[in-house]
Amino acid sequence: MADPDTGAVLRRILHVSDIHCGFPFVAEHVAAALQVAATSRIDAIVISGDFSQRARVKEFERARAILEQFRAVAPTIEVPGNHDTAWWRAPFGWGDASRLHDGYRQYINPVLEPVVRVPGVTMVGLNSAAGMLPQAVTWYPRDWRVKGGLTASQFDWAQRELAASPAGDLRLLVVHHNVVRGRLSQRWGLKQPETALDRLAALPVDVVCTGHDHEARADVVPRRTGRFLVSGANTLSSRSRKHRPSALNVIEATASQITVRAWGYHEGVFVPGPMSATLDRR
Repeated sequence: MADPDTGAVLRRILHVSDIHCGFPFVAEHVAAALQVAATSRIDAIVISGDFSQRARVKEFERARAILEQFRAVAPTIEVPGNHDTAWWRAPFGWGDASRLHDGYRQYINPVLEPVVRVPGVTMVGLNSAAGMLPQAVTWYPRDWRVKGGLTASQFDWAQRELAASPAGDLRLLVVHHNVVRGRLSQRWGLKQPETALDRLAALPVDVVCTGHDHEARADVVPRRTGRFLVSGANTLSSRSRKHRPSALNVIEATASQITVRAWGYHEGVFVPGPMSATLDRR
């Protein structure tokens, strides 16, 4: 750990999302993200879902090979996305909900809500990709299979795991669905988003890492229950909104501050961009 009086970076986390192995996959973007991981003294890597495009075996096999390359660089935490979820196993709750993530469990991670602790960093994952189960279904057909959901018991569990982190840890919560409204899409990722924001802000968390909306975000979110940083990573695939460049985020923590910065893809590499947000450490 660096001297806290120098303002040096003590912890650096790479956050990527929405690889979408399948027809939107872009190998050059993934290669450039792996290059950032290999050359930036990364302490941990967050991958916030949508490894696949249609939850197919071949897609998961390709995603697994990419995940192993990230894991060779630093410890990783990953959660499933809606594209990794076989919603047709239990539409509207009818069927076998235990099989929604069979492919993800086999090829990516058998644990849907992992806890990863490395020196100075605690990372907790929540599975917001509920397919068409009640916690994610709304009255609007456009939301079906796309919207995410979190339950009260999930928030309670995250509270306990984050509270158990050592004093001074950088504390990250990882969910797939965007927890703030998209600027380009104008869509919320989660059902009951305002309630979710209040629950998130009440957690002992510094940064909430999300994907799903395919738009780079770095924001401080103030709520009546507290505040936190959002790290919304853009997709590594070809599905970026309004043809914006693919992007990833880098999270840096000093002794006094935490910063999220978006890095955009330009001429074969990811480079730091102007979008950033900073929060004083508690």
